[in-house]
Amino acid sequence: MNISQPVTPSGINATITLDDLRCLEHLLRVGQFAGDLLEHQECTVLSQPPAQQTQLASLLFLMTTQLNGVVERCHMSWMTTEKNQ
Repeated sequence: MNISQPVTPSGINATITLDDLRCLEHLLRVGQFAGDLLEHQECTVLSQPPAQQTQLASLLFLMTTQLNGVVERCHMSWMTTEKNQ
């Protein structure tokens, strides 16, 4: 599937903006970092400081918020396209 012309479940052609793509790439890197950090924490025998756990939870919350924003923008684009057809 071409990123500039993905097909939505309803069969409407939509476009993911360059800003959305950059946001998704950034979130991918952040997600990989968070996953590596979690893996490291699981291997560490000593308990992690609460501040580090709070930072990780905050990071995951921000990632989720950003992903929700991208999904909503794509959804709104699809809805606008559907109304104009």
